[in-house]
Amino acid sequence: ARFTILAGLVALVVLGVTAEANAKGGPQQTSCGATSTPFTQWGDKGSYYFPGNAGFESGASGWALAGGASVVSGNEPWYVHSTSDSHSLLIPNGGSATTSICINQASPDLRFFAVGKGAKITISLASPMGLKAVGKLDGGQWTSTGNWNVSPPISTLISSATSNTSNSTVQVTFSVSGGSAQIDDLYVDPFALKR
Repeated sequence: ARFTILAGLVALVVLGVTAEANAKGGPQQTSCGATSTPFTQWGDKGSYYFPGNAGFESGASGWALAGGASVVSGNEPWYVHSTSDSHSLLIPNGGSATTSICINQASPDLRFFAVGKGAKITISLASPMGLKAVGKLDGGQWTSTGNWNVSPPISTLISSATSNTSNSTVQVTFSVSGGSAQIDDLYVDPFALKR
């Protein structure tokens, strides 16, 4: 019952933000970073920003790695961020990697690339208030395949709705089970309410 009430309150907050943004002609540019449209070839015309070292070209800088996770040679094959990129993050079974991203109430999605036959990648978020975001509304689980693929949009809805209206820092953690997975090129969409 409490979860249902919380979900209802979150929906009202998001609807209010959407109505306000639409009345102003859509969400305004955030200061999280410059945006691009990296996923158009997958039918996603959303504008995303690229968090610092989200392609692992600076090693593990900005990331907290656990359980044997490490930066390795090999890039997602589309070279979405840069044709000169050459690294990705390998997370073995039981390992994890955590970084901080900028979000606000207008930034509910993130996407990335991954490979790893049958490896389950769990995405969890922690809000600035220390609340662990749980459930399919915020984060979730995605099973990678033996070939590089782009993830579905991963929602940060609860984290953004419980953050301040200004930009906030949220921790995002990738945990892997059932095998090893490589991840690369994490992007965050600050304009998803326009869809």
